[in-house]
Amino acid sequence: AVCTSPETLRAVIREVKKAQPSRIIVAESAAIGCDTMECFEVSGQADVAREEGVELYDIKAEKDLVNVAVRGYKSNIKRCKIPRLLLEADHIINLPIMKAHASMVFSCALKNIKGVVQDKVHMQMHQQNLTMAMMDVWSACRADINIMDAMRAASGYSPHMPVPIDTHMILGSKDPVAIDRVACEVTGIDTSAVDYFKVAEETGLGNYDMDQIEVVGEKIEDCFYKMWIPYIGDMSTRWPEYDVRCKGGCSSCQALLAINMEELKAVGAYDENAGMTVVIGGLNEIPEDIPDEKIVLHGNCTKKYLKQHPGAYHILGCPPNEPALYLTIQRHETIDGTGDQEDEIIRPCMARDAQVWKDYVFKKFEEYKKENTEVK
Repeated sequence: AVCTSPETLRAVIREVKKAQPSRIIVAESAAIGCDTMECFEVSGQADVAREEGVELYDIKAEKDLVNVAVRGYKSNIKRCKIPRLLLEADHIINLPIMKAHASMVFSCALKNIKGVVQDKVHMQMHQQNLTMAMMDVWSACRADINIMDAMRAASGYSPHMPVPIDTHMILGSKDPVAIDRVACEVTGIDTSAVDYFKVAEETGLGNYDMDQIEVVGEKIEDCFYKMWIPYIGDMSTRWPEYDVRCKGGCSSCQALLAINMEELKAVGAYDENAGMTVVIGGLNEIPEDIPDEKIVLHGNCTKKYLKQHPGAYHILGCPPNEPALYLTIQRHETIDGTGDQEDEIIRPCMARDAQVWKDYVFKKFEEYKKENTEVK
């Protein structure tokens, strides 16, 4: 449920073959720190490529890059290095899977464009403003069509601990904004809680207004399947044992707040650290009498609070590394993925906590289903 399914990939390959192209290439740039070719193998996509006689292409390994200027850039990305092969391709098909996502609330066509850049650009996107950076990458490399795998979507605390749900849908559109909007409508996601829709509409990337989107095929109401997205809702009072200050926090940091606070509970570190002040967003006030060692500042926009509390834990990133908050609170040291932390701390800790976190999430999903009868 985290990666596009092998059979969806196979179906698209076979449709493309009908046009008798000279080459069909399945390309990807896996998440930072992950080996793309290994991901192809583990996901089953490599088997499909071999069986269908098409090429696998690791974007991370490509040396022939074009430094494309981003016209009217919205983030800190003035130029974006894109593989020449992508820029010279006759057609690009964006083939995302629908999933809840800790960095963006949910992930579909718009976010999937991160798969065209290498780790250096990927990291740069997170260090400033990921929402704006996504739009800048789209302006540098745009897909011709978006085909969304929503056969078995990933709900819950995806992508690290997804709860697969059988949604049984395939969506398609040339407009990445429209397809993501319809995906939200058909799964009950409140689009006002997803920041990047507003930015995408402002940049003219696509159409957000449902009145201007023509939906063909099955009706939305006939396909409706309520999706569990625990990254949405009021975050300020959800964890009363902590002093959570989130005025001005974007949807990405609020989503990360949700997954990290719940993971603290799962690993048994929630109660012992009660009383900590967690700050996201740039519109908060922090009393002077709160000890610096009791404050965690999450994200680039909270850096300004260091003037008043120079000893606070400050986690860099926009948004920060996904498990950084719970690890910072648990370990009483700033964990943000810089230096060797990704390999030496973050990934080993995630592996250590994986089973207890899985058990916790699936238990929460069962509780959610009891409270929401429309969830199957």
